[in-house]
Amino acid sequence: GHSIEDNIAPTLDWLQRRLELDDTKIGTMIQRLPMIIGYSTSESLEPTLHWLQNRLCLTDDELSNLMQKQPSLFGCSVTNNLEPTLNFYIDALGIEGIALDLVTKNP
Repeated sequence: GHSIEDNIAPTLDWLQRRLELDDTKIGTMIQRLPMIIGYSTSESLEPTLHWLQNRLCLTDDELSNLMQKQPSLFGCSVTNNLEPTLNFYIDALGIEGIALDLVTKNP
């Protein structure tokens, strides 16, 4: 199970620090994606944030804003969903910069 002290609190603390979220913002994120409290920081949250930030060339603030708007991205597999979707937009639009702008401005 998920004990609050051992699993949930460290995950929420990590997310708050990583995305610079206050209690209200982390609460809103949990309301939008309740299963986030059960995600592994090392196996799910950090790799997803790392990939998004690097692949989409996002600042910490831009990454935080994106994840607040679309916390469901935490539930997406980089390999099976995020990368193929981004590649689809790049292929369809022909220019990577336009595809990145489209994805980051309208997630």
